[in-house]
Amino acid sequence: MGKEGAERKRNMCYENLYTGAMGPSSSPESFLMFLWISGICGGLAQAELMKKDNCTNYELVFERVFSVPGDAAMLNSTLLSLDVFDFTAVPFNITWFSAKTGQEMRNEAGRILVLQETLWFLNTTMDDDGEYLAIVRTPSQCYMQSTILVITLPKDGECGRPLKAYTPLTKGTADKVNCLLGGYVAKLDSYGISSSVKWYKGCDPVLEDSGSQTIQDRNKLAFHSVKTEDDGIYTCTLTFTLDGVTVTVSETTEAKVNDNYFLVPQVHEPEKEIIKEAIGSNFTKRCLVFVPGSGTPSVNVIWLVENKVMFDSEPSERVYTSNLRSWTQDEPKGVWLERLLLFAELKDEDFYLNYTCRVFSPRGYPDGYFTLLPTDPNIILPIGLVFGGMTVLFVVSVAVYYVFRIDIVLCFRRAFPVLYTNKDLDGKLYDAYVAYPSPGAFGFSEEVEKFALQTLPEVLEQACGYKLFIAGRDCLPGQAVVDSVDENLQASRRVLLLYTASTFIKKRHTSSTSSNNNNITKVGEEADQIQSGTSEGNGGVGFGGDGKAFSDTRQHLECVASMNRALLEGSLKVILVELEEITPAQLALFPESVRHLRKKQGAVCWWKVLQTRQQWRAWREDEERRGKDSQVSPSLSPRSRFWKEIRYHMPVRGKRAVYPEKTALLNI
Repeated sequence: MGKEGAERKRNMCYENLYTGAMGPSSSPESFLMFLWISGICGGLAQAELMKKDNCTNYELVFERVFSVPGDAAMLNSTLLSLDVFDFTAVPFNITWFSAKTGQEMRNEAGRILVLQETLWFLNTTMDDDGEYLAIVRTPSQCYMQSTILVITLPKDGECGRPLKAYTPLTKGTADKVNCLLGGYVAKLDSYGISSSVKWYKGCDPVLEDSGSQTIQDRNKLAFHSVKTEDDGIYTCTLTFTLDGVTVTVSETTEAKVNDNYFLVPQVHEPEKEIIKEAIGSNFTKRCLVFVPGSGTPSVNVIWLVENKVMFDSEPSERVYTSNLRSWTQDEPKGVWLERLLLFAELKDEDFYLNYTCRVFSPRGYPDGYFTLLPTDPNIILPIGLVFGGMTVLFVVSVAVYYVFRIDIVLCFRRAFPVLYTNKDLDGKLYDAYVAYPSPGAFGFSEEVEKFALQTLPEVLEQACGYKLFIAGRDCLPGQAVVDSVDENLQASRRVLLLYTASTFIKKRHTSSTSSNNNNITKVGEEADQIQSGTSEGNGGVGFGGDGKAFSDTRQHLECVASMNRALLEGSLKVILVELEEITPAQLALFPESVRHLRKKQGAVCWWKVLQTRQQWRAWREDEERRGKDSQVSPSLSPRSRFWKEIRYHMPVRGKRAVYPEKTALLNI
């Protein structure tokens, strides 16, 4: 029906033209008009026929054919391929059409020759420029494909073609310029037609076997050792006889000589290997290429799967390739290139395929490949990795918490105060009771007094916001020592017990050192003795029946009372603060209650800060000599290790109110 409809349309066109052009008033001009319009009608009919055939369109051939007037040109269709249909077993017919006129291309002596899938222009003109359509028909199918012929006028005063290819030549090495007419040579060889190639540099012919260059395989101009003067424009002209007409076709290449040289790239990975991976796992394979030479090579590395280029280079894709990475090497001299092939998750369709890494360079196209196969399920390794990872994570977590326990707790308290009880509602007046050797007591010094009355308030009260009771500062005048100690201990949440190496030693010598009469079970008795001996309120007290008045009554009473509340009653927490380094011999003379508490919870050591403090003073003096402002000493910064330990043991400044029916404790 398609052919019959096209024929009827053409007949109607001819009838209308004949009536208008060959009527009674016809003239020679009318007859010429008739011939011209009849050609148009024929083209329209052919175009209509192609549409009605409903051919499978393989679109435009990627490569265009370039020529100049007077040269030959070859248009070749790729429809005769097993990828399209089995042309070796199925009968077919090929027809060429001009897309510009819609007319079928037929043989024209000395001008056009149609040979199956190839359309030859033996002597091109500017009118030949345009798109040409090849249609292949089989008994059951129809296929079509377009090819573009571009005709360009040569430039005045310039030899060679106006459109030029580019080839780099490496100075001092053997190199070559390829003639881009290999397709013509191969097609003529398939016809059994001989051909010859002539090379020109600029407008001058290149002599064969001149000693510096040689013509190889008709389409290669080989240089034995490239020199600077080899730089220039090279044209290869192919001469052959087709359909009784001797024709020529030429291609021009611009060759640039540079000092950099590169040899054939070497693919080190992959090496034609088989790799087994588990389904669902991620997988990475690199393509590693070494390019011997110097400078920056004109080389590209790509990955292909079953000969299809993998263009995806975004990590968001499941399968993608990385950017090309390069680095140089001195011995042997050259450049390493690396491009990764990455699978975020392996799926069934990824296996039993060949993955090829191919190198594109002027020296060739070497490649390497690997085949991906699935592995047998292995549950032992994942289980081992899970338990091993959990063990490592647990050990690391414990180690990190042990090292940074104080910092972590302080940070947690600061970030989530609502999780902690508001201590202002417990009826206590002070966050801590500061007990230290008072003036005249054994172990007293000006440094101890300065630390208790100046350093502690400066950091804990002013910088951290705690409220302290300090005997030498906050006692009411005339108040009895026993009443003052008992009352203010009950009003405090913590006790900061400051001591030196000699604080407890004299008191231990008032009785037998080995008798251990200061053990935990006798703490209450000592407190009763002190209380009875101080009933007059004069601050003196007798110990051990020797009748001698000691000036360290308050300190001893504070120690005994706080230890009684901490160890026997458990109602008060004592924070031990060592102001001096304690040797094992000195520690042996301490009361057993102090030694027990020190062993149980440790002590916060101020003496460890002294060395840092001395170094800071030396630095500060040096800065003052230079005229710079000194900063606050690290020992007085609440962020120092010592004060962090103190804050760690101090009451938490929470924001959550505690109701009788809802009491929650957070022991951090």
